Amino acid sequence: MTEERVFTVAELTEKVAQKVEYAPDLKAVWVKGEIAECTRSSMGHWYFNLKDETAILKVVLFASQASNLKLILTSGIEVLVRGSVSVYRARGTYQLLATAVESAGMGAYRKALVELTERLEKEGLFAQKRPLPKLPFNIGLVTSKTGAALADVRRIIGRRWPLAIIKLFPCTVSGDEASESIIEALNKAYRAELDVLLLVRGGGSSEDLWPFNNEQLARTLYKSPIPSITGVGHEIDRTLVDLVADYAAPTPSGAAEIAVPDLNEVSNRIDNLNVNLSQIAKQELLFRVKRVEVLSKAVEKHEPKKELKRLSERVKTLEMVLNKSSHFSLEQKKQAFFVLSQAFKDTSPKKNITANKALLKEYSLRLDTVSQKRFKEVEEKFNSLVYGLDLLNPSKVLKKGYALVYKEKKLIQSINELAKGQSLMIGLADGSFKAIVEETWQDLSPLKKEDWQGNGKNNCRDEKL
Repeated sequence: MTEERVFTVAELTEKVAQKVEYAPDLKAVWVKGEIAECTRSSMGHWYFNLKDETAILKVVLFASQASNLKLILTSGIEVLVRGSVSVYRARGTYQLLATAVESAGMGAYRKALVELTERLEKEGLFAQKRPLPKLPFNIGLVTSKTGAALADVRRIIGRRWPLAIIKLFPCTVSGDEASESIIEALNKAYRAELDVLLLVRGGGSSEDLWPFNNEQLARTLYKSPIPSITGVGHEIDRTLVDLVADYAAPTPSGAAEIAVPDLNEVSNRIDNLNVNLSQIAKQELLFRVKRVEVLSKAVEKHEPKKELKRLSERVKTLEMVLNKSSHFSLEQKKQAFFVLSQAFKDTSPKKNITANKALLKEYSLRLDTVSQKRFKEVEEKFNSLVYGLDLLNPSKVLKKGYALVYKEKKLIQSINELAKGQSLMIGLADGSFKAIVEETWQDLSPLKKEDWQGNGKNNCRDEKL
């Protein structure tokens, strides 16, 4: 048998406290009961029991929360208390740390609020969640012009984003006329040129925040043409407008934090982007410079002036060679002329004339013979080419009974290109017609002799074009 652990009283109490205090369903709960044994300390804290017919619950309301009370706490009155369950470790007892106390008469209003919330959710009023602008410069603020919320929002926005312009649309944020006043302020804000809209109010009792649960106010906020942020009450407070808004902050200060960026962070980001942009620009510039160098070398290699100069030098060289060759040829001819002149002097002109006439006649006969032979060869070759071209003439081939078969303007060269049902164009020597393929064969064996002679049945269906 394994040894069982033994807790000290403090250890067990701490373990129970952690289980209780971290339970999500024991936070911000509402408890209804009658106040008993109610006392207030010199520090302003309230201690009382909340009881019903069968149980008693110890309640602690600290002075910071008690300042928002709208009713006098006294034994014997029935109240609704909101708070979180905690464990008082010194005595090992659990208690309710209260954050708000209301008259029990608010129960009917809360039931109606639950029903209204469910109805508006079905209508889709809570589904609209638009992204907030990253760099808002015109900020609309709907709140009381005398409340602490206004000062908090101005202070935080001025510290984080001094570039923004805050446009105040004052209204009443508590009392019977608060809902109508807020609706009127919102409608004025909708007509202004704004980037984002804040609806805020400082903390208070549930009765103080009740105007923000008004149905008409919720519908008016839903129609906002720009993103909206609410910051109503404290972190534990939740009103109908918080559900409708694009973003719900826990407090007015939180709404201001969410609405604007931090100027220092934006500046740092811009600096980082500038550094990155500079590096990218340098890399791109270096690439372009190298590219220009490569192109410049290519241009230099094929530069027209250099090419022209090279050709000019080549022409000069050829001219020199030609001059030398011409000069050499001229010298040779001079020498030959000199030799012939000497020979002419040594020979009788008449004898030479007679001999030359005979030689000229012989050359003339040879030339005629060669010319006639060459002319005959050219004529025969020409006739052969004409005959060959005539044999290749498509019209003559077609006149022999052949045909050209096209499919979609493409000449058919193989039976494998055809399929049953396809439409063909058949070209003959004197015209053309359309046909439909009914059957194909890989050879000519299925055709009868009379089919070849045009006496059999035609396997194609023709159409007049």
